Amino acid sequence: MSTFHEHTVRTAFCPSHLQMGCNGVYFALPYTKTAIGVWSLQSLTSMPLELVAHRKGVTAIAFGKSYNPTSLCTAAEDYVIVWNVEKARATYDAGQQIRGQIIGQRLGYIQYASFSPDDMLVAVCIEKDVLILDSNQERLDTTLDGHTARVTCAEFSPHQEATVVSISDDRTFKIWDISKGCLLFQSTIISASPFLSLSMDPANEHFAVGTSDGQIRVYDMVEDYRLLHHVDVAKILRRKREADEELKKAAANAGPKTISSQPLWKKPVDNDTDGELMEDSYDIGTSSEAGEAILGLFFAVRPSRSRPSGSHPKATFLMPDESHMDELLDVAPTLLIGTPGAILHINAHSFELTKCVDFKDPVPSEQDFDTSEKYIDLSGSYIFSHTPDLKQVYCLAGSLFQNFVDVIRIQCATHQDSKDQTADNLTKDLAVKLNLEVTNPEGTENVSSMVSANAHEETVTVLSSVPLSEHSLLREELVPKTKPSSAGQKGKPGMKTAKKTSSGVQNQALTFKSKIRSSGYTDAPPRMKMHSPQTSSSKSSSLKQSKSLSTGKKALLKEYPLDAEPPTTIKTKLNVVERTSPINCIRFSDDGQYLACAMADKSAQLFKMPLTGKGSSFTGHNGCVNSIYWSHDNQWMLTCSDDKTAKIWNKTATDPIMTLSTIKDNFAVDKEGQKPVANKNASFSKEIKHARFYYMDKFVLLSCGGSLYMYKYHLDSSVNDLKRYLTNSRYKLVKNFQLTKAQQISTFSAVNGFYSYIVLCAGSDKSLEVFDMNVGKSVRLTPDAHSRPVHAICQNEGSTYVSHPASAYDLFLSSAVTDGVKLWDLRTNRCVRRFEGHMNRAHPCGLAFSPCAKYFATGAEDRSAYVFDLRGGTYLHKLSGHTDVVSDVAFHPLYPELMTATLDGKLRLYSDR
Repeated sequence: MSTFHEHTVRTAFCPSHLQMGCNGVYFALPYTKTAIGVWSLQSLTSMPLELVAHRKGVTAIAFGKSYNPTSLCTAAEDYVIVWNVEKARATYDAGQQIRGQIIGQRLGYIQYASFSPDDMLVAVCIEKDVLILDSNQERLDTTLDGHTARVTCAEFSPHQEATVVSISDDRTFKIWDISKGCLLFQSTIISASPFLSLSMDPANEHFAVGTSDGQIRVYDMVEDYRLLHHVDVAKILRRKREADEELKKAAANAGPKTISSQPLWKKPVDNDTDGELMEDSYDIGTSSEAGEAILGLFFAVRPSRSRPSGSHPKATFLMPDESHMDELLDVAPTLLIGTPGAILHINAHSFELTKCVDFKDPVPSEQDFDTSEKYIDLSGSYIFSHTPDLKQVYCLAGSLFQNFVDVIRIQCATHQDSKDQTADNLTKDLAVKLNLEVTNPEGTENVSSMVSANAHEETVTVLSSVPLSEHSLLREELVPKTKPSSAGQKGKPGMKTAKKTSSGVQNQALTFKSKIRSSGYTDAPPRMKMHSPQTSSSKSSSLKQSKSLSTGKKALLKEYPLDAEPPTTIKTKLNVVERTSPINCIRFSDDGQYLACAMADKSAQLFKMPLTGKGSSFTGHNGCVNSIYWSHDNQWMLTCSDDKTAKIWNKTATDPIMTLSTIKDNFAVDKEGQKPVANKNASFSKEIKHARFYYMDKFVLLSCGGSLYMYKYHLDSSVNDLKRYLTNSRYKLVKNFQLTKAQQISTFSAVNGFYSYIVLCAGSDKSLEVFDMNVGKSVRLTPDAHSRPVHAICQNEGSTYVSHPASAYDLFLSSAVTDGVKLWDLRTNRCVRRFEGHMNRAHPCGLAFSPCAKYFATGAEDRSAYVFDLRGGTYLHKLSGHTDVVSDVAFHPLYPELMTATLDGKLRLYSDR
């Protein structure tokens, strides 16, 4: 969104505490002490239309919501007058006296005025009351009384014409229904600072409130009037100030340096350095003087998509793949914030800063022909308004100390701009792949070097079109070595063949074969059934095989219902263990037949779906089991624990088939298989918090401390009955990855349902880092992704029974304590949406995408689970009734069902019906 300075208008007095008027076509200001001037935004240099009727100074000016006719309300202590701008212009051109409609007399000092959506009513704020006046005649409609301090602002809801929201210096807001004559909602004292500004969202039933301490709170008007988002503008401004200071220091240190070995009192004084220090101290003083109060708020909505004229609607099967992902990845509306020293652009979906127009820096100006830049002074009042086509926003910034107003034009981002930006990125991408030179449209400057420098960052996607490189880590494979077997004996991989010995009984064991037989019964004939009919074993086996094939085909033919409602109805309750033990993680198998649970009592539990009866217990860890993950073929489970080991289990056996306890491999073991022989192959130094299969079960990823380990492995399920504690499964380290700046990996995520090169890691320094396993290095680092370290990352993998557009798989969720949930787009490296409303202050609660990719669920500390809609900013349903903190959630891959787990060891299954 580009910002331009259009014009500067002189006023009769300082407009710092005056409500100015603007509707995108006209703007109105005090021309003299008692006269109002109306300017057209199309011809700012023309003389204004003068409206003379007041005898005292005007304190509030407001335009109506409609454009033809255009209503204008001017309020002073003597009169409240409504003018018809077009009629007044025609009367002035005819040489007659302009008259307006008086709707109030001697009401007092009016702080604020606003029209209803149909321009039939006018709300004026007078001291502690809000008066609702008729805009066509002098008639008082309603008086809203109840605030204990001065009412600073009152606005009509654009979605409900009879609803009025008022804010006050008593630090509360009230919601009124003037048609029913009742108070709908009254908030408690929310902030320590008074409320200064209010803005209604025209696209959603939300409203934003700004305070004098630089805080913005967005509330919902549909349900419970709950808090949706909280934006700390003061913190954003402080961060920007610190970043500017760091840039100045870096620029100063870039010059020539002098290294002196003399004592400090003998070193020469650098005059330039002293000057820079004085300037820095001056900047800090002026920035603190500017303040961080929220003086103006405005929701700048994007223009709606329009089909080209002359086009005809096509059949649905001819249309491109348009899903709800297009709405998520489209241009988001902007929340414009006016402070004394800057205008901030906040993404209204992610509530992150997209642009900051600092008044200490010059703004491009179109006022004078000789000057291309303009400095804007500190402002004391703001008013924003859309143009009728919604493509531009005009802002009036009233000076804090001088008698003039700056007219600022803000160009809004449109759908076409996003398409052009995407096309530019694709063009640069293609230039990098084909080694072409791309030129700027304004000149012949070669930008191929810039493109090649950012090639990795622009081409990061989950579904990559780049083939595996020749020396890619993903080509690694662990192949077991098989020894040639002797004649008449089949050798097994990983098993040593027995040496030939003498035929004597001396030095021979009691049993000689791999299978043990009881002594004394080897020569007994086998038992036979009498009078049993002979049946064809081949026929029965063929029947069983055909039945299994038919059930497999039926499973493949099933699809997840994409139009299903979110699961909200309780279906099943189950206690996992007899004694209360926290559940740390739950996972459905990819086919939806099994549910695995990681427990804090050192065990893993496996349940057959549907949940009926007792499950199977897998014990072997000596510490709390932190996570559990399924293989893609639904045969193996991977667990990791605080005992510094990770284990792979077969779902049909209770003993682990392989244990990862050393960093490099498990090749060098002694004869008993207890301890590694090589000293260089050390054990893991810290607890293993996360582990999962990767690249269609080809690798195992696990995090320990600040390292991400990637292993290739081979599983051998053959068991020696004499030494059941020994395993023939092997693993070997492929590569160890370290985060760029973080000291510890808090969580990571990787797709295993299909081939993907991308692994997402979160660090203890609140950063997100992307690794490309094809090239074997970090390709992107996002610092300060959250205000706290990320404890959960959930990628949109879909399921076996559903498919999505390629862009849908680039979405992933991240969650941090006290910082809500963020939805990210991997391709653009930006936060698409931000979700708040659930309580998460201490415990790391889990996240889960629904297979349809329309919803996601998260646990909370208020003994509830929350289901969010990705297209909205608040939760759809609150699933209460749990008896402890909901630690993890999981969606069923085939049915619209949601499983929740709590810290007291209980499971709850929710369904959509």
